[in-house]
Amino acid sequence: MWAMLLLVLVAAMAIVGFGAMVRSAMVAGRTDGPVMDIATAPRTLAHLFARHLLQQPFEAYADGRYPAAPSGFMRNAAQPFRDPGYALLTGYDDALRRPVVRLLRLGDGAVVHQYRPDIAAINARSRFASPLIDLGRDRGVDRNLMMHPLLMPDGGLVIHDSSPLARVDACGRLRWMIDGIFHHSVERAADGSLYAVYRYPTSPMRGAGPGFDDEAIAHVAPDGRLLGLDRIADILDRNALGGLWRSHPYVDDPFHLNEVRPVLASGRFWRRGDLLLSLRNLSLVMLYRPATGRVLWSKVGPWSMQHDVAIVDDHRISLFDNHWRFAAPEGEVDGVNRVPVFDFATGRISYPFAAALRGYAIDTRAQGRQQIMPNGDLLIEETERGRLLRIAPDGTLRWQYLNVDAAHRRLQLRWSRYLDPTTDGAAIQAAVNARCS
Repeated sequence: MWAMLLLVLVAAMAIVGFGAMVRSAMVAGRTDGPVMDIATAPRTLAHLFARHLLQQPFEAYADGRYPAAPSGFMRNAAQPFRDPGYALLTGYDDALRRPVVRLLRLGDGAVVHQYRPDIAAINARSRFASPLIDLGRDRGVDRNLMMHPLLMPDGGLVIHDSSPLARVDACGRLRWMIDGIFHHSVERAADGSLYAVYRYPTSPMRGAGPGFDDEAIAHVAPDGRLLGLDRIADILDRNALGGLWRSHPYVDDPFHLNEVRPVLASGRFWRRGDLLLSLRNLSLVMLYRPATGRVLWSKVGPWSMQHDVAIVDDHRISLFDNHWRFAAPEGEVDGVNRVPVFDFATGRISYPFAAALRGYAIDTRAQGRQQIMPNGDLLIEETERGRLLRIAPDGTLRWQYLNVDAAHRRLQLRWSRYLDPTTDGAAIQAAVNARCS
């Protein structure tokens, strides 16, 4: 008994001592070395167990919350409408056993080009080390979801997935990459430059833990030069909004920046070059002018844990409201997702597609995309359930796309993008004409 008590005492002292070493490393901003390697070992083992022993497929959602359905494109035959556009989306190829990016013609659902970017080449050039992500373990060829792919004028893509930002040609060959952790949206500004969401591999903030998500707006030239980083904490602090996160108990993910939307044309309440920002974990949407560093407008709620803020016209914006029930563990949608439209002219919020979203049971806990089209249709992505829909103003389904594997398991989409031939026609044609061996 005495030996057992002594063993327990020694173990307790070892645990306390090891915890102090981890805390010391966190305060010093150290995220490498044997102490942190040991501290993060349980997470690594959990990844390996799920991936190799359980043979868990990438991002599969086979929990029975949705009916079984065939994969691919389905047009509503009762509708005379035939979509002239294209969709750029990430799907899983069973034969290749990896995600691919597909260019889908929406008139008939044909895949007119398929991208297989050289993920291995991108990862091989990366040099960053971070406890937030391990590229070899988490973002290999079989698991990199190539989030929100952006079609470039030469038919190639800009891609990322909590991984380096990379540009590939139409055949998937690497042209350039910027090392680091890029996630969520990437958009092209009116001048051709790119705006992306960047997460520091190691936070520059003293006292932050190794898992702290310190984020910034990344401004990138089309040739891959990083033009600048604008840190979110600094933006909030200099605009008297720091209390929105500094007054809360410490969390590793206080901001969760998920959208940087460049304003392409001046309107009544914004100028070309301004940015709309969405910070999920603050339920905060902002209009930001990077030329001056000032926040022109900001609003917290009534949306909760939102994504994807977009411009509707010269005085309205829309966004994807995940509509969380905050008290639920790990977050849970309160009924269905919503698409609020905020009018800057009146300060009012409307929900023009509320009945349709209830009717189609749009319910993704995380992620989500929406776009109100020029004719008033709604394009909406139910990310976790792998469903992309175009809905008419009266709630009628125009078409839908389902991302389903050979075993009829629904797989995530990853922020699909609608392409209009009137503006993207040359890039679409370049992709279609590409001859890849």
